Amino acid sequence: MPPVNRLPTQRPSYRQIDSGFEPHSLLDGEYSSLDEAIAGAVAWVAPLADHSHPASMIGVEVSTADGNWRTCRLPGPLLCSVPR
Repeated sequence: MPPVNRLPTQRPSYRQIDSGFEPHSLLDGEYSSLDEAIAGAVAWVAPLADHSHPASMIGVEVSTADGNWRTCRLPGPLLCSVPR
């Protein structure tokens, strides 16, 4: 039986995307988990006065083994307004 060629295991990385499914222009970074990517986006959005601002519509992509990116969280609001 011929040997099986295996690709080295690579951990996926995650990045935030904007409402146009492009890498977010203001959140430039890669994270080691989906939770970290979302937490980073929430921390960035939290101080914004207008949570409906288009920049607050954030999704997350995960890297694939072939070097591409796949959407794993569609762009949407991360926080909602609390009635006063």
